[in-house]
Amino acid sequence: MSETHAGEADASIVIASRSDVGQVRSANEDSCGVFALKDGSNLLVLADGMGGHRGGATASATAVATISEMIGVEKRPSSAGDALKEAIEAANARIHEMAQADPDLEGMGTTVVTFLLDGRGRGTVAHVGDSRAYRYRRGEIDPLTTDHSVVAEMQKRGLLSADEAAVHPRRNEILRSVGVLPDVEVEVAKVDVKPGDRFVLCSDGLTGMVTDEEIAAVVQMEKPARAVESLIQMANERGGPDNISVQILSVPADKSSGDPEATAPVELSEVGIKAIEAKRLQRKRLRQAGIVLGTAALLAASYQTWQFWQAYQIKQPASATQPRPPAQPNDVSETDTQTPRRGVPRE
Repeated sequence: MSETHAGEADASIVIASRSDVGQVRSANEDSCGVFALKDGSNLLVLADGMGGHRGGATASATAVATISEMIGVEKRPSSAGDALKEAIEAANARIHEMAQADPDLEGMGTTVVTFLLDGRGRGTVAHVGDSRAYRYRRGEIDPLTTDHSVVAEMQKRGLLSADEAAVHPRRNEILRSVGVLPDVEVEVAKVDVKPGDRFVLCSDGLTGMVTDEEIAAVVQMEKPARAVESLIQMANERGGPDNISVQILSVPADKSSGDPEATAPVELSEVGIKAIEAKRLQRKRLRQAGIVLGTAALLAASYQTWQFWQAYQIKQPASATQPRPPAQPNDVSETDTQTPRRGVPRE
């Protein structure tokens, strides 16, 4: 996948975006899009659909198309936050209408996360559901969104720790979605943007398999296109149970102040890299152990079969139909020893 140099106002902004079906699902219900607008803004939209193969894919694709259409119009609210909020609300109404009109689409919906970087370098994020946005800056990664989910709410109330939330059986249950109900509550926030920042949008197909720390390590080490590929590959190597979508927008560094990564704290990245390598080494050892155990089991089964066959051969009597060996000259049969033959009388 190649990088995209987007935006009329600043051609050095780099954006990479990709969606992958994963290792388990038969269809991809995620959708994502990157849009360079006439006013120099750059828009990223990512949606994770639900409601069956057709319903989920329809909902997510409709959300991306509607939001980009609404943001792209010339007459939109002056506030980027208001524009994103109205665009997501319009997507909600359109998806809900479609679901009501077609029984096959009933109940469909989607998460949505959007990031708008205007021509003056100001950022705004808006979201519904558990698809996320992050900002990476100088070795640290900060979440820009909070999941609208059952587990996130429990964690907020102090009922769960972060580690418990990561494995909780209800972690995939969301409290808000686009299109399921006639109305939707959209969360909007302004985002501080500095030269060298990198913004990551992703579905839970990534965050369910890859930690924030590992995302930071990959984003720091690699250019956007390669980082997107690496993150998707990591999620797939760990089972890829869901569709995986990742978008990265890289803001150019200020040349006068040098590369911000040159002075970035390295602890986080070193820990992240070690975590990645440890997991890869663990998977390699598990594969090797599996091969060794499999070979040992096969040898043990073969040895047991051989022992059984040997025992079987020893216990078997000679066959009744087997021909007896020819008699030797001095041989005396059992009959001879028991009943003497009657001789011919001598004259």
